[in-house]
Amino acid sequence: MTSYIIRRLLQLVLVLFGVTLITFSMLKLVPGDPAVALAGKGASPDRIAYVRHERGLDRPFYVQYYKYVERLAHGDLGNSLYSGRPVAELIREAAPVTIQLAIAAVLIELLGIPLGVYSALRQYSFWDTTLTTGALIIWGIPVFVLGYFAMYIFGLKLNWFPIGGAGPMILWVVPAGFQSLKTLVLPALTLGLIEVAYISYMQRASMLEVIRSDFIRTARAKGLSERQVIWGHGFKNAVIPVMTIAGIDLGALIGGAIITETVFNRPGVGLMIYTAINQRDIAVIAGGVLFATFFFIFANLLVDLGYAWVDPRVRLED
Repeated sequence: MTSYIIRRLLQLVLVLFGVTLITFSMLKLVPGDPAVALAGKGASPDRIAYVRHERGLDRPFYVQYYKYVERLAHGDLGNSLYSGRPVAELIREAAPVTIQLAIAAVLIELLGIPLGVYSALRQYSFWDTTLTTGALIIWGIPVFVLGYFAMYIFGLKLNWFPIGGAGPMILWVVPAGFQSLKTLVLPALTLGLIEVAYISYMQRASMLEVIRSDFIRTARAKGLSERQVIWGHGFKNAVIPVMTIAGIDLGALIGGAIITETVFNRPGVGLMIYTAINQRDIAVIAGGVLFATFFFIFANLLVDLGYAWVDPRVRLED
């Protein structure tokens, strides 16, 4: 397992290199000149040219990219074009807000596993039909629509929860008190409910496939109780595909957090990237994307390690 982890960490370096190259290339294709925005409204051509030269924006693409990778190799993510602050500092301030949201959404998402199992064990019943139909409906709702709906009903009309911001935290991501927890509820539900629907639907399909397998019939023929058959044999096999989805979602939730944090005005990495895109702040965008990529790969590594825990037949060294 150690050798497998080392290989994955080496792959991470290559992936991050590719991500920086793609990000820089895409930003160069976007219309607009950040020097114009930096110089200010009504700035003279001389002022714009000075800002462009001062920030190194007049250099060829490959020179700008080389300088960035060179700094990155020394742990320097560069400085924001607009605020001048180090990007690493901006990410360090925003990361706890985003990670808190992603973890809360995943915890909500995991509710889909027992719901999917329950639905599979009662196939074609009233509750199976209700859960499946509800999952399909929620799954089809865009995140921003669900977010605005939650803000309107539970924030503005009922006044149960704040409609924006983020509260103080302890231990880096734990809400510091009830009021801080309330700021997390609506964005976490918005981001997590759609994934609950998806996970429950996939868990139902996986469980139905497993309980019809030959080894389940063999287990019943041996005289094992239904509880032992379902949870001891069926569930362990049915949950593996869902673990993959949940792990990928943990990383993908960082991407979903861009929309959710923008809707709820949460000062996390998602909102930071969104603001930087509008400003064409290349260093901040690249730093935010690198953070999201690292988080995504780390989440998938945890899933792979979880395979060996759930199913001893899995050998990561193979």
